[in-house]
Amino acid sequence: MLPRVARLPSLTGLRWFAALAVFACHIFQQGIFADQKLGAELAKFTPLGSIAVSFFFVLSGFVLTWSARGGDSVPAFWRRRFAKIYPLHFVTLCIAGAIILGLSEPVLPGGSVWDGLVPDLLLLQSWLPEPSVISGFNTPSWSLSCEMAFYLSFPLWFRLFRRMSGTRLWWWAGGLAAAVVCVPFVAALLPESAEVAPGMPLNELWFVYWFPPVRALEFVLGVVMALILGKGLWRGPGVGLSALLLAGGFALTQAVPSMFTLQAATVVPATLLITAAADADVRGLRTWGLRSAVLVRLGEWSFAFYLVHFIVIRYGHRLLGGDLGYGKQWDTPGAIGVALLGVAVATCAAALLHTFVEKPAMRLLGGRRGAAARRDVTAPAPAPVPAAGTAPEQTPDPDPARA
Repeated sequence: MLPRVARLPSLTGLRWFAALAVFACHIFQQGIFADQKLGAELAKFTPLGSIAVSFFFVLSGFVLTWSARGGDSVPAFWRRRFAKIYPLHFVTLCIAGAIILGLSEPVLPGGSVWDGLVPDLLLLQSWLPEPSVISGFNTPSWSLSCEMAFYLSFPLWFRLFRRMSGTRLWWWAGGLAAAVVCVPFVAALLPESAEVAPGMPLNELWFVYWFPPVRALEFVLGVVMALILGKGLWRGPGVGLSALLLAGGFALTQAVPSMFTLQAATVVPATLLITAAADADVRGLRTWGLRSAVLVRLGEWSFAFYLVHFIVIRYGHRLLGGDLGYGKQWDTPGAIGVALLGVAVATCAAALLHTFVEKPAMRLLGGRRGAAARRDVTAPAPAPVPAAGTAPEQTPDPDPARA
């Protein structure tokens, strides 16, 4: 059994890089570079967004499990998760809605300005295979629809796995990872539908990328890996090698069919990196600067950054001269400047939202452990393998991260 630790700051630092990956995906999709050849090369980096989403889903299961304690009730756990997720979602939904209604411009051309409002408000949008609903008012919030499903089911998964032997846990980890890799094969059996992106029919894309029960495979994989680490059974690669393997997974996305770029090519190295970083924090090993104060602070802002960044990108582009199709382009130095400006504005907005929305909501709605939850949204100090009960949790909400 590993010793208790108060924090896993390297995971917090990694969250910032994952959030930036989602930003990069969305800014490249905006087509702001007048140099068409360069724009086409940068478009090859759009899989970074789906890689980050997968990373966030695994990380969510991992941290929920790592921070579990005995003696907590299921309703109390759900209340804290609601306090962590929903107030910030509601505020950013209102911001996006005010802009959409003010401009009288639907998110998807040809639709209505009201498309997706109710499902987005209720965090049900990813259950429906309809782009206008999933894109909703604040498009990245579709991932929160999955996260809410994960939170509702977490007490079940936690009770199921926490008393398993190490051998069975490793078998489950392998089986879950294999299932994620095989999901695109299953999706290919669905009825034919129109492509929403090259090589991505709507029915297959929805099943592989948006459908909560399928994405729960990654979440549960995180649950199992946290238990493996907590039992002292981790024998995987370190942070550096895991990061290189993840880079190799990204390179693989340039060669495999489109549906395999979403999570199948990278779920294993992403899981290795999360577990290796947590192990390094527990053992005091090197994590290549991930524990720096700046990265930890940025990681704490990453959930707010994730929810606000697409608003900044989309409507910042519009404000800077983009027409209804957001077709404004700049020369290379100008486009780089626009991208950096977007990062800066989104980061400042995230800091404000974290300070004045996220933290107060946790304090007011999170219950008696809300203050503890605010100390470190990635890794509190509980025993890695609790003796009983469900899990109060202080975890990232990716978000995390949506492409």
